[in-house]
Amino acid sequence: MFRMRAEPLSDPPALTILPWYGLDRTLPAYRFVPGLHPHPTRSPQGHSFGQLSPAARPPWTPEQWPSLGAYLRGVDLFNRWYFWEAHEAWEPLWRAQSADSEPARFIQGLIGVAAALLKLHMQEATAACTLWQRASGQLNSFRGTVWMGLDIDRFLDDLDRYLLPLATEGVPSLGPETSSLRLIR
Repeated sequence: MFRMRAEPLSDPPALTILPWYGLDRTLPAYRFVPGLHPHPTRSPQGHSFGQLSPAARPPWTPEQWPSLGAYLRGVDLFNRWYFWEAHEAWEPLWRAQSADSEPARFIQGLIGVAAALLKLHMQEATAACTLWQRASGQLNSFRGTVWMGLDIDRFLDDLDRYLLPLATEGVPSLGPETSSLRLIR
């Protein structure tokens, strides 16, 4: 049996007007929250159980982002608060690059933000803060740019403003102020 550690993730505000960036507009049956739902890939009740893992990706370049399905899928999932699933969509992109490359650091930063927001929802403030700081460190080197369609300054400033209460006031709730990934084409 699963131990209840958090509530299910709800729909983000303005869900019906969120833009779609990728071609795959299907959503998993639930937003995975550890301890609350069956593990998506390991449990027979998981929403992705038995599905083939994404094939290893050949190296890619940041300029390919408008047609990079896994990247766009991860953005769509992230914006709809499927944080664990966004991480899973982005991981093959991260693994396709050398660990110290800019593309790998960027994707790893996005994965870290998704993990931080999932931990935030689970009321694990220390873990959320650690993940947020690590992800910010990875993404800070991209400040002053629009990287893979993302205005890094705007995203990090929004994220910092949203997560700042973690350091002093406690755990903010997911809601209208939650950071999202708005891509510029």
